[in-house]
Amino acid sequence: MTTCPKCDEEIKNEQTNHCPNCGATINDNGENSSNQASNEATIRLKKIVPWAIGGFIIILLIIVFVLLKNFNSPDAQAKILINAIDNDDSQKVATMLTTRDNKVDETEAQTYIKYIKKEVGMTKFIFDIRETVEKLNKSETRVAAYLQTRAGENVLRVSKNGRRYLIFNNMSFTPPTKEVTVKPKEDTKYEFKDDGRNKKVVAEADKKTTIGKFIPGNYAIDAKKITDNGVFTGYLKFDFKYANSNTVDVNEDFNEAKVHVKIKNGEQLSRSSLKVKINDRTWDYGNAKVYGPYPKNKDITVSATGKVKGKTFETETKSIKADKLTDNTDVTVSFDDDDISDYIEKKEKEDNSLKNKLGSFFSSYSLSLNQAIAQSDFSLVHSFLKKGSSSYDKVRKNIASNTSARLVSPIILSVDQTGDTIKAKVQGFGLNGLPVVKNYVLEESKDDLGYKLVKVD
Repeated sequence: MTTCPKCDEEIKNEQTNHCPNCGATINDNGENSSNQASNEATIRLKKIVPWAIGGFIIILLIIVFVLLKNFNSPDAQAKILINAIDNDDSQKVATMLTTRDNKVDETEAQTYIKYIKKEVGMTKFIFDIRETVEKLNKSETRVAAYLQTRAGENVLRVSKNGRRYLIFNNMSFTPPTKEVTVKPKEDTKYEFKDDGRNKKVVAEADKKTTIGKFIPGNYAIDAKKITDNGVFTGYLKFDFKYANSNTVDVNEDFNEAKVHVKIKNGEQLSRSSLKVKINDRTWDYGNAKVYGPYPKNKDITVSATGKVKGKTFETETKSIKADKLTDNTDVTVSFDDDDISDYIEKKEKEDNSLKNKLGSFFSSYSLSLNQAIAQSDFSLVHSFLKKGSSSYDKVRKNIASNTSARLVSPIILSVDQTGDTIKAKVQGFGLNGLPVVKNYVLEESKDDLGYKLVKVD
């Protein structure tokens, strides 16, 4: 039995060459069967191809979506940061944390990684970041949240920042920054590297100065500091664990020595005149005072000076080698006690003689001054005064205006002479009988009086 290739009508008469239904010509049986099979295959292929193409496209889209999700979904973004921190990949962490306003270098990123692991812990960090990302991704209103340490300090800001491929929320991971400040005891210049570049910061004594902004971490930055006492090497250390609300204070850790100076045989010297000289700088002396710091890699010299009765005395100079310098170095220097005693004895004899001379001078001066006041005659007293001095002008003016105070029974309390200049503390008595003490400055003169008054306080 044959089938018409055109209308599929079954032809029972195998001898006929035409289809009784449509009239189509029918070839021999072999050719007809071949054409029929070919046509059937073509029809089936035409039906399958569109479905196959559609299926391939769907599979391809699924693969692309899966790939995009694996690298661009919020969870995937969080996972990339988690893996980078967990594997100490400071380069990747630096890249992910860098923003337009704050560049994070690899050194800073490595410090941040250590801080996260110590102060947050990887288990808590992984849980917190995934939970935070999930909540932000689902929320229509919240755009940011902070991850915190176990102590409640913010260490990472997670925020939604646009979309990726119009499908996924883009997550930004930004560590908070704080200003790091130093407060040196003297004017100081600091030199260190920040973001791979050399940086210099000049800080005034006893004033907080910012050295830069940093992300959370426990830092020990190689640094050099320069003061009038020398150049120091060491570290600028600061830990965000002990940060203030907006700043972090630096703890300096430099190779430095502080010096405590003890003075012997200085009891006879004026306490206020005692000075300590270390290298080429001089300081007021104090029993408990600590001087410095000074670099431990340089020798230092120490001496002291003090005054008594107008003369300055100096101790021996001691040199301390660099290898003998410690964090707290004690140094003792001594005055020559005999030398000081001999000078004081000699000076007291001179002072007694000077007191006697000044006693005579002030006795004569008081008589002349009181007469000049009584008679309103400046000429009676002007010879005791240095012409052009403040005393000369003041006494003349007061006598003229009858406002000058009398000087009664003057007593020399103390004298101190330096060259031709003499300072004398003189006690007199007012008209009410009460003592009045004044300080006089005089100069030696070659006339019969021997002295001229220059100034009265």
